[in-house]
Amino acid sequence: MDFWKEALMLSSLHHPNVVSFYGIVRDGPDGSLATVTEYMVNGSLKQFLKKKDRTIDRRKRLIIAMDAAFGMEYLHGKNIVHFDLKCENLLVNMRDPHRPICKIGDLGLSKVKQQTQVSGGVRGTLPWMAPELLSGKNHMVTEKIDVYSFGVVMWELLTGDEPYTNMHCASIIGGIVNNTLRPTIPTWCDPEWKSLMGSCWSGDPQERPSFLEISQKLRTMAAAINSYATTAKE
Repeated sequence: MDFWKEALMLSSLHHPNVVSFYGIVRDGPDGSLATVTEYMVNGSLKQFLKKKDRTIDRRKRLIIAMDAAFGMEYLHGKNIVHFDLKCENLLVNMRDPHRPICKIGDLGLSKVKQQTQVSGGVRGTLPWMAPELLSGKNHMVTEKIDVYSFGVVMWELLTGDEPYTNMHCASIIGGIVNNTLRPTIPTWCDPEWKSLMGSCWSGDPQERPSFLEISQKLRTMAAAINSYATTAKE
């Protein structure tokens, strides 16, 4: 039943920054079902970042982050909470050297929000999970859990690394819940990126910006880069 619900939900989504859903096929001899979605030539953003010869400059980083924010703004507008936002679930096409394309993928854990909150439980991937998902105090969470995850995605985009790779699960959970653990921000990080990242992974969900606000801030940052580039050429 959940599979068909997911398929119906996916078929209703149409946005340039959300991976397109094409249908369902029988997959394998056991007759299990699989979803057919749009093919993205470079696979996941995580795969792309892991290739050491691939560096993402500040301008491309902003474009990718904006694309992801636009896609998430659309999903939240449809009352859909993703629950597993991370670079592994962002799909990219990097063929155009000037304009990378990023789309939200893997909506398998997502939930449709009926009220202002949605039932949580431990779902998602640990380093990207918001404190309120891990604390066990409240089974209802808001769409702001995706904003927390987006802050960690911004860090992934910046560093090309995966957070907390040398830590045990218990230490990660304790640190996130107590708000004493966040990914270490490199000293060379631009202040605007650092500020937005920090507000996204705030321990208080109400202090986190909406994806509309995130999109606006990223647009402002991109405009400043374009303005600087134009001035430099002159």
